[in-house]
Amino acid sequence: MKPFTSLLILALLLATPVLSDPVSRYTIQRATTPIAVDGHLDEFAWEKAAQINGFERILNNYDQITRPTRAKMLWDDQHLYFAFVCQDPDMWTYLTKEDDSFWDEEVVEIFIDPDGDAKNYLELEVNQDNAKVDLVIHTLKPEWDSSIPWDIKGLQTAVALYGTVNDDKADQGWTVEIAIPYSAMAEGITGGGAAPKVGDSWRLNLYRIERKGGRQVRSELVQAKGQKSAYIDSLSDLYNDQTEYTAWSETYTRGFHDPSRFGIVEFGE
Repeated sequence: MKPFTSLLILALLLATPVLSDPVSRYTIQRATTPIAVDGHLDEFAWEKAAQINGFERILNNYDQITRPTRAKMLWDDQHLYFAFVCQDPDMWTYLTKEDDSFWDEEVVEIFIDPDGDAKNYLELEVNQDNAKVDLVIHTLKPEWDSSIPWDIKGLQTAVALYGTVNDDKADQGWTVEIAIPYSAMAEGITGGGAAPKVGDSWRLNLYRIERKGGRQVRSELVQAKGQKSAYIDSLSDLYNDQTEYTAWSETYTRGFHDPSRFGIVEFGE
């Protein structure tokens, strides 16, 4: 190889950025059939949508996932759609009211930051009873600033259960179907409000919290709120140690709220 050619190749290699720990990417296909948000993912549009199999552990025990999650996304001119399939041999809930702190229990979660600026982004959580909390996170630094009273206007969610919540029978799991109107993001969500176009890209992430400690451990912790003892501390440690925190686009030390680690979705045909 000629010296000039070698130097040119070397210069190109040095000039090309090397991505370390790239975020996940997904092409959202346009829904080819109407979507009825009923928790049953039986439309042909869902059948042909690309499936996400690779949720990764975050926050603790990074290797093992015993209760995996699958997900898909779709879009049309009015809505962004999400589907989750959650394996779960013990479905339970303790909280029931809208905008409760469902992140302390078992949920699927969606964070959407269309322009990826880590400001004014959406958070939605849904549990097995189809109870939910939605909020806008205004900023993370220098201080946390969010609003739980903010609502996703026109939000549709539905859950289908394969088993029964809060009993002793063996469960199989649950599916979740979600439709978020673009118009709901016009107020408060930077970069939201308008329908995307083919080729546009947004930043978002999908999560699941699966707590194998169960309803009884959670109930005891709620009853012991404010108390301090070695038993309560060990119970809390057990609850957290037996939790599988998983994400589509893997995050690290900052956990869920790390918009720089949100996945990149592109709107396709």
